[in-house]
Amino acid sequence: MNHTHIHKGSGSAQFIDSNEELSDWHTLLHQYKTAASHQRSALRLDFLRLAVADTAILAAEEAAHFLAEEIQAEDFAALDWESTEIILLFCDQLYTLPLSDPELRAKVRDHVHTLLRQVLQKYESEEKHEQLFTGVQVTPTFAHWDDEELKRLHHLASRYEFKRVTRNRRLLYSYLLGQIIFVVVLFPLLFINAENGAIQAQVEALTDVKIGDEGYQLLTYPDALYWSIITATSIGYGDITPTTTTGRIIAAVLGTMGVITIAIIAGLVLDWITPRRLD
Repeated sequence: MNHTHIHKGSGSAQFIDSNEELSDWHTLLHQYKTAASHQRSALRLDFLRLAVADTAILAAEEAAHFLAEEIQAEDFAALDWESTEIILLFCDQLYTLPLSDPELRAKVRDHVHTLLRQVLQKYESEEKHEQLFTGVQVTPTFAHWDDEELKRLHHLASRYEFKRVTRNRRLLYSYLLGQIIFVVVLFPLLFINAENGAIQAQVEALTDVKIGDEGYQLLTYPDALYWSIITATSIGYGDITPTTTTGRIIAAVLGTMGVITIAIIAGLVLDWITPRRLD
């Protein structure tokens, strides 16, 4: 004899036949046809749980039709999703449903919109702007213009991206300005003091350790400025080279910073000469 009992979960009652496995979605759809109206909401949630856990069942025409015709927007909201990534993957699966009826395909598209709104609104409420932008990127373009809420979220993501790029460009410009000061003032002075032994003498006095550098050279500021520019631009003619340990360390740091600087300048130039697109 069959008995029906109730499981509590995700804020709603689930009516499941105790003698039949819930994993059998055929049985669940059969129960749905004969269930009372107050039981159907729980059964729809059960079907959604099965479909999310195993999207392969949606390849069956009967299951695809049930999802398109019976599942409601509130069912998606009531479902306890494991993560927003799972929702996005489920959206991808909905596009592959075997539906030939244009009306059913339109209903599935509405389901996708509902899920996408749910994901993006969650990102917005949690102030996860980077995830919001990524979510908008993977959202089909037609969805943005068919849904007012998705339009708003698309605009929010675009505004975030504009602010992010503006902030990063300011940081890059600040770095370039600092690099100019380093190349013109700081590194030449450091190089002069390293090569004439002044820095080594101070270190030896403080640590009482003999560094033992030899071959100190007396450089003028123009000499050091010339060396700094040549090193920073990675040209390195070799007519002026460090002979002390400290000088070599300074040269290595300046050379590394110079490579980074050239890459930044190249990126900014490429951005300036690349035509912009309007979405």
